[in-house]
Amino acid sequence: MKVCVGILGALLCLVGSAQAACPVGATITVDNDVPGSGYSEDKPQNWLSNNVSACQGTYRYLSHTVGDGTRKDKATWKPKITDAGYYEVTTSFRATENRTTDADYVLYDDKGGSTKKVVNQQIGSGCTKVVVGTAYCAPGGNCRLVLDGTDDGQSDSTDVTTFKLVSCDGTADAGPPTNPCTGIQQNPSYELCDSTPTTCAGVFTDGSGCSQFCAAAGMTCVARFGGEPGCQKEANTPIACGANNGHGSDYCECAGPPQPDAGAGGVGGSAQAGAGGQGAGGSAAVGGTGAGIGFAGAGATLASGGTAGASGTPRGDTVSDEGGCGCRLATPRGNEAWIALALAGFFWLRRRS
Repeated sequence: MKVCVGILGALLCLVGSAQAACPVGATITVDNDVPGSGYSEDKPQNWLSNNVSACQGTYRYLSHTVGDGTRKDKATWKPKITDAGYYEVTTSFRATENRTTDADYVLYDDKGGSTKKVVNQQIGSGCTKVVVGTAYCAPGGNCRLVLDGTDDGQSDSTDVTTFKLVSCDGTADAGPPTNPCTGIQQNPSYELCDSTPTTCAGVFTDGSGCSQFCAAAGMTCVARFGGEPGCQKEANTPIACGANNGHGSDYCECAGPPQPDAGAGGVGGSAQAGAGGQGAGGSAAVGGTGAGIGFAGAGATLASGGTAGASGTPRGDTVSDEGGCGCRLATPRGNEAWIALALAGFFWLRRRS
């Protein structure tokens, strides 16, 4: 049971409770098998269902034996959002030799942005999952993932898509995760096929080479292979990164330094605690701000972010959690003035007493 004593103690615990209300890790599932979950197709008559090696229930695929016979259509996954924030979006499909080599996914967010990812659905075995990217989604918004299967007449496949909350709107750690591959995505001659916080992979189609391709993301080439548009990687044809081979396209793999965590932690305010306690500095984040109050009572621990924490002089007010767990203070966006006013009132009352 958490016990908060004194004005400042109550303030700290209120802030901590507000942060805890953000259900980071919560997942919203959009599935073709669940009516009303947010899955739709423009021309359902062009699709067929199958359950062999499906990721969940059944999967859908474009077939030339039904509908207008073109194997062309769009599928959309639109989640029902209850908590505004940034969501990692993972889609799935059944990978087989009958699938398209050029599945075009476009992830739209509620801030007017979009992310495109091209996937070769022949690569993989059975149920295959791919992280498309991260999008900001808000309740009642139009955040969605679209699979555009209207360009090549091949058989695109769809299955369950999940939207996993990674940070909430208005919390101290909220902020769009850095996309290191943006420079590649913005070049019309480059095709982004895969990405992580420290890697990008894809195909150049203008003959520029992998060194220039990776430089667009601030990274260096670590591997190069023969490759074709549609994220077709010729894994059995390795090529030196800097080779001047005259190829119009090759598959490039790039790596770079890890990106900084998004958030509002400060740069290092450390604090000395009272007997048995220890104050810790907040982790740094580019452009971040934090309260930085190094405060703890006897036997308690208080972690504080901020440009510079206070000295951490023990006070009579303590925050305890069954024998010495202090509340962590990280200032939510938009609440700095409220907290400053509360602190000013607290110290004014102390002076009066």
